[in-house]
Amino acid sequence: MTDAGAVIHFLRKVIWTVPGSTVEQYRDRLREPHEEAETEGPFVTRSSRALVEARKPERA
Repeated sequence: MTDAGAVIHFLRKVIWTVPGSTVEQYRDRLREPHEEAETEGPFVTRSSRALVEARKPERA
């Protein structure tokens, strides 16, 4: 990701990552990596995800 806009886009699509978050709430903290990326180049993030699907067995 190269800017805060990409982070904001991700957080809006994957809302369970930071429940109840808003851009206004984290504006200053989002600005820091954006400014750093402008001066030092892109920052790299990594994540892993797992989807677990469970079903209750039907009674016989």
